[in-house]
Amino acid sequence: MVKAALKHWSMRLLAPDRVVQQTYEAFKELLDFDGKSHELMADLEALYYENKPEDFARIRSRYRQFAAAVSGMITSLDRMQPGLAGPLREYYSKYDFYVTLLLAPPEQFLIPHFVLGHDGPVDAKLTGNKCHNLVALQHGLGIRIPEGFTISATTYDLLVAHNKLRPAIDLLLTGLDLDSPANLNRISHALMTLVQNMEIPNHISEAVLAEYDVLADNEWGSPLTVAVRSSALHEDGEHSFAGQYHSVLGVDRTGLLGAYLEVCASKYSPEALLYRIHAGISDEDAAMAVVVQRMIDGVTSGVVYTRDPIATERGELLVHAVSGLGLALVSGETVPDTYCFAAGSLTPTEDPEAVRKHCQPDEKGESDKGASLHCRSGGASSLRRDQAVRIAQVSRDIEHFFGVPQDIEWAIDGEDNLYILQARPLAVMEDQEKEEHPAVELPDITPVLTDARIASKGIAHGIVQHFQPGSEVEIMEQAILVTRHIPPSLARYIPRLAAVVCEQGSVTGHFATVCREFGVVLLVEAQGALSVLDERMEVTVDGTRGCVYPGMVAGLRTDLEKKKDLPDSSYRRKLRSMLDYIAPLHLLDPSSPEFRAQSCRSLHDIIRFSHEKAVQIMFGLGSMAGNTSARCRKLLTDVPLDIYLLDVGGAFDQEGREDIAPHELHSEPFVALWKGLSHPRVDWHNHMHFDWKGFSDTALSGGISVGVTKEYASYAIVSPDYLNLNMRFGFHFTLLDCLCGEVDRANYCQLRFAGGGGDYEGKVIRIVLLQRILEQLDFEVRVRGDLLDARVQTLAAPELLAVLTQVGYLLGKTKLLDMSMQTEDIEPFVQDFFNEMTNFLNQKKN
Repeated sequence: MVKAALKHWSMRLLAPDRVVQQTYEAFKELLDFDGKSHELMADLEALYYENKPEDFARIRSRYRQFAAAVSGMITSLDRMQPGLAGPLREYYSKYDFYVTLLLAPPEQFLIPHFVLGHDGPVDAKLTGNKCHNLVALQHGLGIRIPEGFTISATTYDLLVAHNKLRPAIDLLLTGLDLDSPANLNRISHALMTLVQNMEIPNHISEAVLAEYDVLADNEWGSPLTVAVRSSALHEDGEHSFAGQYHSVLGVDRTGLLGAYLEVCASKYSPEALLYRIHAGISDEDAAMAVVVQRMIDGVTSGVVYTRDPIATERGELLVHAVSGLGLALVSGETVPDTYCFAAGSLTPTEDPEAVRKHCQPDEKGESDKGASLHCRSGGASSLRRDQAVRIAQVSRDIEHFFGVPQDIEWAIDGEDNLYILQARPLAVMEDQEKEEHPAVELPDITPVLTDARIASKGIAHGIVQHFQPGSEVEIMEQAILVTRHIPPSLARYIPRLAAVVCEQGSVTGHFATVCREFGVVLLVEAQGALSVLDERMEVTVDGTRGCVYPGMVAGLRTDLEKKKDLPDSSYRRKLRSMLDYIAPLHLLDPSSPEFRAQSCRSLHDIIRFSHEKAVQIMFGLGSMAGNTSARCRKLLTDVPLDIYLLDVGGAFDQEGREDIAPHELHSEPFVALWKGLSHPRVDWHNHMHFDWKGFSDTALSGGISVGVTKEYASYAIVSPDYLNLNMRFGFHFTLLDCLCGEVDRANYCQLRFAGGGGDYEGKVIRIVLLQRILEQLDFEVRVRGDLLDARVQTLAAPELLAVLTQVGYLLGKTKLLDMSMQTEDIEPFVQDFFNEMTNFLNQKKN
């Protein structure tokens, strides 16, 4: 560093022009890194503030690019003036270490146990919640579960390491775009193929088959077949992952290892990927444990909700049953027999939904008193009354054991033995008003569909889209999806849906559970829905009454528009912790003694410090020797802006005074921009001037930097056909870079606008306004939060100069609008803007 500093200062004395050129090149490089760092920081902030789900592999990749850009700024600053960066590198390394550690996947210990029997309690961190809960019930309550064993989550991690798949998995997840179904399918297929083709080490395969052989030694009366089921970490916990992973049934010894890999591969099915990422869980945190259990030849199977998930306050227990295996029930393909037990009672009563649907009061207020004790889908009941009572008793015991309402899967075999197949926390609908239905007086509108069963409560408005399983139709955002039944693949569209109306379906289906978790309205048993709800029809789905209205129902719209706080999830907490090291800006005053490398408390501080020092170097604020200072002039103008101009060739005469008037400047891009900034309709004088030294005193500032030292001014690099302007514009900054020469295809203008003194909503409103106008000026605009990037190119010079004038006028007119503008003000402003500009440009031509 000392050697580099000596060389640099010697060159300043002996060859100042060469120093200017080298410094300018390093400055341009620093500006490129600065742009990338702000862009990537805005992307990271948008993940948090806009609650955008993204895989942690992709987030880690974004951060690595951001950190590389910040590091590049430090390197460029050192090139501009060796030694100036000081301890920046040390502070950068510290904050980079903290963020890298925060985003790092969990440490893995690839040691036994790889296969665990169920003859004693098991650790959920090894077996997942599904296995842990079942074994806990077996040993804690003596409840019968199918005999079996578990291949631990550690085994899955071991296989990934053994096959060296982690780099490939992370690379694929980094490229995952949740908004592109084609991308999702392609990435999913690649990931599943990798896992299905994993090599299983001999000691693992031998341990698995040995456990199977021990299980097969029991006298079952027939050759042993097993069910191979997922029990991934995080499954059946705070997040159910209901129906997201595959199970393989009827597996014998020869197919066991293949079935194991198939279940592991389902970790990367499109539905499971979307669910996990929207739940904010990293790939490494969702390692796959697999339960292997003896197949139960179920005569009757079903699901118990120990509370009605739509009305938990009533305390009713619901037993749902179908004949045979329960796959058709949990997949929503059939309507079950249902018994309802009142709170504290073991005497079944009518199903409350069956009463509502089949025992509606007549005009006299009377109902059918002869309703059966269960609602059945047709034919004889699949479950006897005494069996329902026994299931209810066991289910109440399970709820008491775990202390929360339960979602329980069960089966009864041919010898009337009851087996519990799964027990997990029940996903319920939170009723914020603590009442069954909000007091909303409905208008006199006849619904187009009634008597549907509510599976996930709420109100939704949108456009109807019919869904045919197996079709490749793109689902609209906030669609009202209407379908005959619910295939497993439908779960992948959950983030895009406002509501689902299903002619068949079931309250107990896996899809219903997922809808309740994600707040998507779901109506099932909606007979005739595909006939009465036409494609592209605008409707309001009332998931509190089980009906659908045409159009938008104003009385329900109030409930629909209630603002929801962003969820406090582990994903958002981790993002918030990451941003605490990245985004806060503490270095506000460049003239303060505390504006130094040692005061950097975030990576944003390092960005600000590096950029500020680079600007000071580039514009002669250091002790640049030779002719450099002669190249820098202050713009002489009545507009209260302090702008210093650095000529890199031909913009003004090198001899003369220290200031220059706009008409003396030979830089067409700057002159065109200045025409807009100095437009008579831009109000510069009725605001108190912006005092950068009193940055925190927003009440006394008008958003303009003027009359202070060079540290607080704006700066421009100019030539006859080039402009690079870094403008301190109140509480925000503007960067404009433009080449406007004789070759049309080489011409461009790019603009970056960020920041402001208003709140986040106010800044976003102003960004929307800028986007509207710039797009009408043919700019390609990209917006992330309160950061806007715009670019227009290949314009002829006269056309581009006219655009620059309008951009200058736009910047002047919008300088403080983030503190005052409302959404409804945008359209009138746009109209006035173009009317004024049309008149102004026509006057200039005349």
